[in-house]
Amino acid sequence: MALTETEKKSKEAQLVRQMAGKLRHDIGVLEKYRATTPPGTFLEFCAIRRHHNDIQGLIYVIQERMPWVAELLPANIGDWIIQAKMKALASFIEISRKFVGNPPLTLTGSLTARDVLTNECKNFSDARDFFNKILMEQALDDKTADALDRTLVMIDETIEIIERLLSRSVNYLDEF
Repeated sequence: MALTETEKKSKEAQLVRQMAGKLRHDIGVLEKYRATTPPGTFLEFCAIRRHHNDIQGLIYVIQERMPWVAELLPANIGDWIIQAKMKALASFIEISRKFVGNPPLTLTGSLTARDVLTNECKNFSDARDFFNKILMEQALDDKTADALDRTLVMIDETIEIIERLLSRSVNYLDEF
């Protein structure tokens, strides 16, 4: 027996609520990483980055599904999702800043360091663009705007650190 449109929407809304619960949990895990010592190896940092990327993917899926079932979800879920995205990114930025501020030798001295650092610099530039977009588009209270400003400063500091590391990283051999 086929589900009615109302039943389909109800199931979809329930799924979105479950994903929101998982998002809350995953951000909590990221905040625990933030509260502990920074990752000691590049592999640990990559695992935290994957966790952050999973969070961003979950946010994307929730945002994709929300319009269809918006009337069955809390009225403030859109704002909650934006706050969750900002909180996850702020946590990851702080973890990253601590990591690149005292990087392991494998991040600065290996032959692949330039690729890794260039990619990280691009990721942080994209994060800065996202935060600037939110500042321009959203009506934010002073507390949230201040938190965004602090995160933007941290992003800029992280980019500066990465650029310094890039300037000292091993160059490729173009010719033999």
